[in-house]
Amino acid sequence: MDNETPSASSTSSSHTSSSFKRPKLPLSISPRWIILILLAIIIVVLLLWKPWNQAPGANTRTVSFTGNATVKATPDEFTFYPSYDFTNADKQAGLSAVTAKSNELVAKLKSIGVPDAKIQTSINSSQDSSKRPQAYPQMLQSDGDFSFTLQLNVVATSRAIAQKVQDYLVTTTPTGTVTPYPTFSETLRKKLETQAAYDAGKDARSKAEQSAKNIGYKLRAVKSVEEGNGFTGGVQPLKSSGDSYGTDAVPAPELGVQPGENSLDYSVTVVYYIK
Repeated sequence: MDNETPSASSTSSSHTSSSFKRPKLPLSISPRWIILILLAIIIVVLLLWKPWNQAPGANTRTVSFTGNATVKATPDEFTFYPSYDFTNADKQAGLSAVTAKSNELVAKLKSIGVPDAKIQTSINSSQDSSKRPQAYPQMLQSDGDFSFTLQLNVVATSRAIAQKVQDYLVTTTPTGTVTPYPTFSETLRKKLETQAAYDAGKDARSKAEQSAKNIGYKLRAVKSVEEGNGFTGGVQPLKSSGDSYGTDAVPAPELGVQPGENSLDYSVTVVYYIK
């Protein structure tokens, strides 16, 4: 028969396929938004890359300027270098005398207020060989007087203590002067050096900018900075009227400790790229 009735299974299959068609996704992004997104990406890349601030090449021209600075401050430490000479024909007796003197000086300095770490002692000895017979010098080592020198290095950490130390040392009849050598403590020196380095850097920058203005070039990045090896010169001990630095000089007991104000110089050399 030509006219066949569709089977139930074929009818059901046709109905199912027509019922589950894939939905169409709407893709309606405006071209304007695409352009804005691309522009934002380009801007972010440029900000991170910074092509306008590229590092200078190896052959880029440079100029060098040295900045200088001078700082002034009052020393906060005072160093004494008293020494004491002894002579004895007996070496052991001479050493005993030097040791006793050293112990006496150290004990008194501590009682004045000088810290133990700020006191250093050293003993040097020699023998006068001019009194030995020349025939048998190797057999006559005991002949000739022994000479001993007791050297102290005493650091007072304040002007008040320095005055007490000087007044005491004057009474001990040392060899040479007991006038203190004014110095800066490590803490104060570092503070002054930091300030001086900053001022010297500003001076170098000021010179570079003035030169660029006069000649007509432009400063770029800093290539290198070379700081000086600490302060140049140094603190000089002050000499008062009537005071001498000879071997026989002893200051008067009433001589006051006057550190004054000392100047310290510092320098910084800065190399700039230019265009």
